[in-house]
Amino acid sequence: MAEKESQLNGSYPGPSIPPSNQEDKHKSSGCFCCLFGCLWKTIVALILIIVLAIFICWLILQPRMFKVHITDAKLTQFNFTNNNNNLQYKLDLNITLRNPNKKMAIYFDKIEANAFYEGQRFDTENLTKWGFKVERKSTHFLNATFAGQQWMVLGANVLDFNEEKSVGVYSIYLKCYLRIRFRIGDFIGGDHKPKVRCGLKVPLISNGNLSTARFETTRCDVQLF
Repeated sequence: MAEKESQLNGSYPGPSIPPSNQEDKHKSSGCFCCLFGCLWKTIVALILIIVLAIFICWLILQPRMFKVHITDAKLTQFNFTNNNNNLQYKLDLNITLRNPNKKMAIYFDKIEANAFYEGQRFDTENLTKWGFKVERKSTHFLNATFAGQQWMVLGANVLDFNEEKSVGVYSIYLKCYLRIRFRIGDFIGGDHKPKVRCGLKVPLISNGNLSTARFETTRCDVQLF
């Protein structure tokens, strides 16, 4: 009995302590960091490849925006009656579309031309009934005619109209909405909707006689987006 008590009172190692989970945590954390690093490097590599591909395509194609000029404008009628706010007009425009690209053709599917005076639209014409294609390094010629009458309220701007009437030159603003597609070889891209804006100074031709001023060829501003 004494021997049993001495054994019980002696030191007893007790149950074994399981190993700590700290090493497992370090291993899982290291795997996560490794996976995140690989994913990040892959994303950066893909971005660099895409940027490099775009840059190479740009060097090969050297894309340039098409150019629009108003080469001639004939205004044979532009009368405003302040009593009934009625504008009578007849305006003929010669327009050139130039494709300066060496490797890309351009399809013009739609050209909607809007004529403005003193910030108010007085006519709209569709210049592409069926659409057309402008080949590489080529120029296409268009004619636009705005004729009719339109109710307008000039208000205080009637003073500007009277001043331009005395000079014989009118400030007419042309805004065009287009829908185009680019063609490279057999590949035809999607639709783009550029805008074309032209500020024109058009002399009036009265009874076949031109005013002292002459119309000067005007380059229009083209915005792809």
